[in-house]
Amino acid sequence: ILMETDVSDSINKSNADHAILFEAVQLIVAWGTTCPVTLREGAMQLLGKFISVREPNIRYLGLMTMAKLAQIEGSVEGAKKHQATVLVSLKDADISVRRRALDLLFVICDTDNAERVVDELVAHLVVADASIREEMVLKIAILAEKYATDLRWYVDTILKLISIAGDYVSDSIWHRVVQIVTNHPQGDLQGYAAATLFLAVSPHRCHETTVCVAAYVLGEFGFLIAERAGMSGEEQFHVLHQHWFNVGTSTKSILIST
Repeated sequence: ILMETDVSDSINKSNADHAILFEAVQLIVAWGTTCPVTLREGAMQLLGKFISVREPNIRYLGLMTMAKLAQIEGSVEGAKKHQATVLVSLKDADISVRRRALDLLFVICDTDNAERVVDELVAHLVVADASIREEMVLKIAILAEKYATDLRWYVDTILKLISIAGDYVSDSIWHRVVQIVTNHPQGDLQGYAAATLFLAVSPHRCHETTVCVAAYVLGEFGFLIAERAGMSGEEQFHVLHQHWFNVGTSTKSILIST
């Protein structure tokens, strides 16, 4: 079925052809790891064609089915070959196609491609619809933490999320940044985070979540940068205090502790 079913130019026959092919692929997905590798590879190649066509319904089904197939042990490498095409679908006009592309990127992301996938998602977040932003922010935060080979990159990524879509960054996300920085005294992560957040809150306007993170981190680790030029304890106080009248009660409580 996979090799000998040719998709017709006729709309009605084309729909029937695609239905047959998708059912065959679904059978391979259901078969799982017991399915012969050659069949799984053939199905992945076929889905790679489906996610490249213009018809949004076919792309939607292709992306959704590829995400299922990629979760089978040993199949993710085949899906990663189509990463560039999936990233294009992330910019599709159809919100449902974009959601399926986001789901697939989440599945195929690993240590090897995490930085590229996350950076692409962050770049797309700038123009993403409000309806998908919260889901994107959560997935980016999870991927950045799970696959970070350098925790400084993780801190930078979360700060980018806050600056781009701070209203969609939940408390649990920025709390996790504080936990990770606090629990990694080795290396220069704490000093790096303190210096980076000092610069992030230096402008008169910044998101309240940035102020929260900076207040916690500078309160705990500000002493690590206090000897640097322009980052003394007094200057740390002033860059934080300038936001006092623009933040809520809970953030003011953190600032008082800081």
